[in-house]
Amino acid sequence: MCIRDRIYLNRSDQLEPQIAGTAAWLPHLVVLAVVAVWFVVASRRSPLGWKVIFAPLGRPIAARIRATFRSGFGVLSVLRCLAVGFLVLLEVYMAWRIGMQVFAGLDPNFPRNAWGGPSYLGAMFCHYLDGALLYPICHVLLRRVTAPATA
Repeated sequence: MCIRDRIYLNRSDQLEPQIAGTAAWLPHLVVLAVVAVWFVVASRRSPLGWKVIFAPLGRPIAARIRATFRSGFGVLSVLRCLAVGFLVLLEVYMAWRIGMQVFAGLDPNFPRNAWGGPSYLGAMFCHYLDGALLYPICHVLLRRVTAPATA
């Protein structure tokens, strides 16, 4: 039995009360503005246009990660490998966490006092908005930290 099953199957039948101040909509509206500005600035500054948002994904960044891990055993290389490993693990964790929230949100108490609660859609919006900000930050950092890929 996986964790999402345990969260859903062990849910309470009694609905928890909504606690005032747990929604955090104001900070998430600020995050939304930051993400929107970042997307607009990034798309206008790049020759790729709006596709620059997806540029770090796929083969080019995979080649850079491979080149980083093959770059040797110097102090800078080891530090780069540690940073890249941390960022990749962070992205994998965020994907797992987002997937878990989809199913855990089916429990009526799970989004009740969540950041975007008490509704399922509000909680998912706020959590995905966090991901929409964290993933580009991780991609930019990966691009900066990784070694250039050789042809």
